[in-house]
Amino acid sequence: MIQLDDNIKQKIKGKKYIGSGGTRIVYDLGNGYVLKIAKSKNGISCNRIEVNIYKSSLKPIKKYLAKITDYHNEYHWIIMKKYDRKYPISSIYKLKLMKLVKKFRANGIIPSKGISQYYEPYSPNLRLKWSGQIVIIDYGGFKYARKHFNHPHQISPTTANNIRKKARTKKAECYE
Repeated sequence: MIQLDDNIKQKIKGKKYIGSGGTRIVYDLGNGYVLKIAKSKNGISCNRIEVNIYKSSLKPIKKYLAKITDYHNEYHWIIMKKYDRKYPISSIYKLKLMKLVKKFRANGIIPSKGISQYYEPYSPNLRLKWSGQIVIIDYGGFKYARKHFNHPHQISPTTANNIRKKARTKKAECYE
């Protein structure tokens, strides 16, 4: 278990325990927000992924992600908006989830297995906003489509080097 600082211990004192997954523990802060605390290095990794995906996503994607309002600088914990409306397992919402998965993939983000299997989703990771829009409350298992990148719009180091080589070649041709 990750050591908690006094500030976090104070935040969870007397707060409702919501649940626990393989890597994190979740508490209801009682103010419309939840606190996700890493239990291990894997939990820290899940928190880091959620923060990075949330911060780097553009509005068309970000609106489907649970809002992160604060986080530890080493990702030991994150504070996220709480969403109470359960995701209904219905053909209409499976279709909406399928479209959402396609939208994420088109933006370079690969949803975790429980979300991307929209025909049989892992519904505890999904909620609805009051508008009926799907919101994902656990996206710590998501990945970027291109390995080793921090943002889906970045290019690979190999591509960057090729562009630099072409630029140098063109520059040299200008002086010949």
